[in-house]
Amino acid sequence: MRVTNSMMISQLMNNINRNLKRMENHQYQLATGKKLQRPSQDPVGITRSLQARTELSKLQQYKRNADDAQAWLTQTETALTEMNSLVVRAYELAVDGASGGKTPEDRQAIAREVEQLMNQLLEASNSSYAGRQIFGGYNTTEKPFQVRMDEGQSFLWYNGIKIANLTDPTSQPAVPDGVGSERIEYEIGSGLFMDISMSGEDVLGVGNDNVYAVFHELYEALMDGTDSDRIDESIGKLQFQQQEILSHLAEVGGKTNRLTLIKTRLEMDEMNYTEIKSHVEDVDHEQVIMEFLMAEMVYRSSLSVGARIIQPTLLDFLR
Repeated sequence: MRVTNSMMISQLMNNINRNLKRMENHQYQLATGKKLQRPSQDPVGITRSLQARTELSKLQQYKRNADDAQAWLTQTETALTEMNSLVVRAYELAVDGASGGKTPEDRQAIAREVEQLMNQLLEASNSSYAGRQIFGGYNTTEKPFQVRMDEGQSFLWYNGIKIANLTDPTSQPAVPDGVGSERIEYEIGSGLFMDISMSGEDVLGVGNDNVYAVFHELYEALMDGTDSDRIDESIGKLQFQQQEILSHLAEVGGKTNRLTLIKTRLEMDEMNYTEIKSHVEDVDHEQVIMEFLMAEMVYRSSLSVGARIIQPTLLDFLR
């Protein structure tokens, strides 16, 4: 087969363009730090990279959920700790007020402090995190606990439902089934949900055993000044309620510890998937620099050889 000058020039231009394209590819890798420009360069690697990116996106969302859940539990623990302190102080005052050496005036003075504790207990029961009520179940926008009058009697309300009659402790409202069953859950893993909320009805109780109602009953007994039996009865209820609050605190502590372990595992998984993605996408700069220099040498050699292949023109002879 006869080789013509145009064939040699055409082949030369193809080779030069191929060498230049190789240099351009290495330059892109150095500039971006990424191996691939198009999926067709490594279909299998792109698939692994996309899978790693998807898992990383999920893990990062799970970590955000875990952080939010942990902050919620921290606020819950703060509120429960405050309630426990209030119950402890009310217990001390009740024991002091039950002393036979106290006059009615002394007990009324103690009652005024109990009243302040009662008001603070209501505030603690309406604690919020990031504008959301932590003891309100699905009701996260409005204060769940309120003290309101109805038909001439004072009631403690929870999410619009009467849970304790403060005026007449012997006549308590019937609490509908399902009150307090609402729980807020966070997804902190693939198919893994954690209940991080506590119902205010579970925390404070209902009826005569409601913490606020016990405080109110103690307040009334102290204001009466002479009924030590009611004060003694309040002491027993306060002891029981303190144990309940401590039980809730232990539950919160256990969930917080579990969240810490889950966050550690999520961080390790994130590192693993980041390494997988980096192995597929990221370049080895030292290797790419060496390959770029070799491609540059080949490109310059092809230019040098091409200058000898192209035939001189008449102008070259006239110089």
